[in-house]
Amino acid sequence: MNVLQELDELLCSDDGEYDRLDLFHEADELIGQLRTADVAALLGLWQARSLCWQQRFTQASSNIDGAVLRALLASLLQIKEAPHGVFELMARLPPVADASALSDALLDYAGQAWHAAAPARQRHIQMSCWSCGLSGRLLKRLGLASWKDAGL
Repeated sequence: MNVLQELDELLCSDDGEYDRLDLFHEADELIGQLRTADVAALLGLWQARSLCWQQRFTQASSNIDGAVLRALLASLLQIKEAPHGVFELMARLPPVADASALSDALLDYAGQAWHAAAPARQRHIQMSCWSCGLSGRLLKRLGLASWKDAGL
């Protein structure tokens, strides 16, 4: 069984089994073994699986390879309906934003989500952007001088 198949099986586990056996750690280890070549198949699973599966993935992705993370985020941003996990995965990026197309796409996504979000969700968006170094750029994009001006 390859890493992605094993990860999928683990993330599809029964709730009680997943929690009781603390499969989170095993999932984290498997996610750390994913390679860029796995991203297309991972995206297919992402779209076919439940929200619970996606949440388990994002929660257990602390060891995700940087290149895999960037490729997955870029792929998720291409999905027309708002995919779960983008903001959660943004928190896994390095804390210093770069001038890449991915950073610009994440800013576009965050800006669009900001305008449609309730205040509690706006806080989540702000924290995700802050964790990967995009907070200041999002402020500028929103035309705000500070997060206090945004009510945060």
